[in-house]
Amino acid sequence: MLYLEIVTPEGIAWKSSEVESVTLPTRSGEIQILKGHIPIVTIIEAGEIQVVRGGKQESLAVDKGYARCVSDTVSVLTEAAIEVDNIDLESVEEAKARAVASLEKYKSLRESDPEEIERLESTIRFAIAQQLSKNRKR
Repeated sequence: MLYLEIVTPEGIAWKSSEVESVTLPTRSGEIQILKGHIPIVTIIEAGEIQVVRGGKQESLAVDKGYARCVSDTVSVLTEAAIEVDNIDLESVEEAKARAVASLEKYKSLRESDPEEIERLESTIRFAIAQQLSKNRKR
């Protein structure tokens, strides 16, 4: 078994010591981690983490971040994470629309704040990841 923890700036979003496999959305494509995987550090893209636990697949939508696998421990550090079953598509769509409108406004300003632009882009990325993950589960 693997130990998996998904950590956001708010704290531990998800963890279990009974994971059979975890599939991560990385820059170079999806990778699956099984017991005994070689040590690895990789960049995570916004997308869906698939976890097999107790023979059942669970999914989480995540924003960009990093993953590290050492021994049989997988740690994911990400800007945001949510279990797919907890996603409210209507709320996600509203948040995405607000972020897109704000981003367009900020980009039109002569002196825009790069940190605010990154925050808005992150909101949009995570909203898209949530939408795709939730729609895939249907």
